[in-house]
Amino acid sequence: MKNSSVANATTGAILSAAILSAIGIACWNLLPVTLGAAADSYSLSDQQLGLLGSSLLTGWLIATVPAFFYMKSINRRWVTVFGVSLAASGSIVSVFLDSILVLYISWAIAGFGMALIYCVSIQLIAELGDIERSFGYKIVAEVTGGAILLYIFPVFIISIWHYAGASFGVAITYMSALFFLRWITPFQPEEQESPERKEGSAPPAAWIAVIALLVFLSGVTGLWAFLERIGTDIGVSSNQMGVFLSILKLFGGLAGLTVILASAKFGVRWPHIAAIITIAVGVLLLHLAEDAYTYAVAIWIWEFGFSLGVAYQFAAIARLDTTNRLLLLV
Repeated sequence: MKNSSVANATTGAILSAAILSAIGIACWNLLPVTLGAAADSYSLSDQQLGLLGSSLLTGWLIATVPAFFYMKSINRRWVTVFGVSLAASGSIVSVFLDSILVLYISWAIAGFGMALIYCVSIQLIAELGDIERSFGYKIVAEVTGGAILLYIFPVFIISIWHYAGASFGVAITYMSALFFLRWITPFQPEEQESPERKEGSAPPAAWIAVIALLVFLSGVTGLWAFLERIGTDIGVSSNQMGVFLSILKLFGGLAGLTVILASAKFGVRWPHIAAIITIAVGVLLLHLAEDAYTYAVAIWIWEFGFSLGVAYQFAAIARLDTTNRLLLLV
C-alpha cells in the first residue's frame, strides 16, 4: 500500500470505514451501561453479569474464526447485512426473555453479528493506507460515537426505559450501519494487493503481536465492563455517569488525534511505553478514588492510555501481517 492512498480515497469511503467501525464496536463502548441496566432490571449478581458480558464477547470470538479464513472471499455488503440482522435481533429478543440462560444466548448472537460488522470495517480501514493514521481515524470515530452514545443512553434512555430501552436503542444503532452499504466495496480492490501481502502464513512476529494484544485487551475489557458498577459503588449518579463516560470518550478521541498527528514518527516502542504508563496511572488513581471527581479523572487518564496503545497495536499487527487477515482476530 502507498501512503498516498488515504488522500486518494473518497470521502465516503473514509467516513464509511470509520463510522462502520464505530457502529461495530458500539457493544463494547456501551458494555458498562448495558450491563448496569441488566443488573438493575433483572437483579443479576456480579457472577451473572460477568457471564453475560462473556457471552457477548464469546459470540464475537466465534464470528472472528470463520472471518479469518473466509472474509476475503465473501461479499462484504452481504456480511454487513447478515451481521446487522443478527446483532439487532439478538438485542431485541433479549428484552422478552425470562431465562438467564436464554439471555446469555441472545447476547452471544448479538455479539456474533456485531463482530461481522467490525470485521468489515477493519478490512476497509486496512485498505486506506498510511496505517498509523488510518487507525488513528478509526479510534477518533469510535470514541466520538462512544461519547455520544454513553451520554444519551444513561441520561435519556436507560433512566426512563431501563434495560428494554437500552436493548432497542442498541438495535437501532446497529441497523444504522445499513445506511453505509453503498460505500462498502464488495471485495478487496485488486490494486490494494501488493507482493508483500500475499496468501500464506503470517510471520511469527505477527502472531506474537496478536497474543500481546490479547493480553492487553483482556485487562482493559475486565475493567471496562465493570466501570459503571465501580462508579455506582463510589456514589456516582446516573447523570454524572453519562457525563463522565462521554468525556472519557473525548479523551480517547484526543488519543486518536495524537496518533494521527504523530503517525510513525516515534516508532513502535515509545508509544507503547507511554500508553502502558498512562494506563497504570489511571488504574492507580481509580483504586484510590473515594469520590466521583477522582473517579472521573482516573477513568479519563486510563481511557487516553488505552486508546493510544490500541491504535498503535492495531497498526503494528497490520504492518507485520503479510496475509492481511490477523486483524480480524482482534
